[in-house]
Amino acid sequence: MALITLSELKAVLGIGDIYADALVQECADSAENIILSYLTFDDVAIKGVSLTSNVARFYCYDNTFVVGQALTVSKCGAPFDGSRTVTTVGTENGVTFFEAAITNANITKRMIIPNGRAVLTSQAALYDTTPEVREAALAIASDIWITRTGTLGQQGVDFQSPAPYRLGRSMLTRVSGLLGKHLDTRGYLG
Repeated sequence: MALITLSELKAVLGIGDIYADALVQECADSAENIILSYLTFDDVAIKGVSLTSNVARFYCYDNTFVVGQALTVSKCGAPFDGSRTVTTVGTENGVTFFEAAITNANITKRMIIPNGRAVLTSQAALYDTTPEVREAALAIASDIWITRTGTLGQQGVDFQSPAPYRLGRSMLTRVSGLLGKHLDTRGYLG
């Protein structure tokens, strides 16, 4: 399941099937990515990776994982992204890390910019049924759609001119009340 389905977004926008599903889905996916990046999960930001003898090492900020936990790693690139099981946790030169088995040729340590992410697999769908989070994602998706399809100088359905500023910081501010207690205050993920 996802925060917003294609049919939900089409219904809210009142567009039926006049636009390609892929275009509408991009707006839904973008909104979901934006909202999820601000929410609290049992996760860590990954700042570097390496792979030696089929053991991947994920360098992170304040590792909270323990051996045996199932994780979903993303935004680290191939072959690191995917479902992983923690085999080792530790610290190297003051930097925390966790390790997982990945069969691949060795890869020298490299930095991940922007940060990658590892989240407990059991929490991947944590907010899919949380109404206020789903509503926030729908509002963001609508803003993205209106900005994408609007023409500067014309008034939108809310009598405001669609403009790129709609997608600035004010976009998240408009839904922060909905997200309230779910916002991550640690400040290093994103």
